[in-house]
Amino acid sequence: MTTNGNRHGLGDMKITGSGSSGGGSFNQVKIMGDAEISSTADCGLFKCLGTAQVNGSLITETASINGSLNVRENLQGGLLKSQGEVRVSGDLQLKSVSINGELDVGGNVSSDFVKINGGLRAASGQTEELLVRGVVEIPGMLNSEQVEIKMYGPSRIGELVGAKITVKKGLGIPLIGKMTSHYDGGELSAESIEGDVVYLENTKADVVRGRRVNIGSGCEIGLVEYKDEFKQDTAASVGRFVRLG
Repeated sequence: MTTNGNRHGLGDMKITGSGSSGGGSFNQVKIMGDAEISSTADCGLFKCLGTAQVNGSLITETASINGSLNVRENLQGGLLKSQGEVRVSGDLQLKSVSINGELDVGGNVSSDFVKINGGLRAASGQTEELLVRGVVEIPGMLNSEQVEIKMYGPSRIGELVGAKITVKKGLGIPLIGKMTSHYDGGELSAESIEGDVVYLENTKADVVRGRRVNIGSGCEIGLVEYKDEFKQDTAASVGRFVRLG
């Protein structure tokens, strides 16, 4: 039986200071210090204040990280909240992700909601809603119902697909982190961007497609294909634009 992250009948894992443990199924895993788990861990709550490494997959209903987490295989479950750095060598499959810091995923990111203040790096991604204030590096496809990116450094997405896509240059003081340390105002590079409603700033793309497309300042676009509306800022460059019937 599971209630609010509690798995009755299972024991807890607690590590204080520096230590290690085997994997397994637990009610709660709590780490305060530096810990290594030798294989896959499955728990209701995973809480880390410090540094944790899981040499397998981590399956958890709720993960709370203040420091750093390194998962050698996959991260699966419900909610992830982190102040710091989360690295996943495999895939990430969660319901909700909220990070102040950096998320680095070797494989695919799949989540209903993702909010990043800092840096997001992954091979590909599928989300319902993605909000990033910082830097994005996704060489494959990012498919999201709603995307809002405020850039504070060089960003790259292979193919960006969504219903509502908004990409803007970040304003104010840049974020602190490895991926945002070389702040130069922010620019997104993409092969293709396709959405229902698209608004772009400081974006370089070969092709942009949409029902309503607004190309803002600092953009360099090869081809725009639109259905209902096309707007271009005077400080933007568009090779050619075509209205689709």
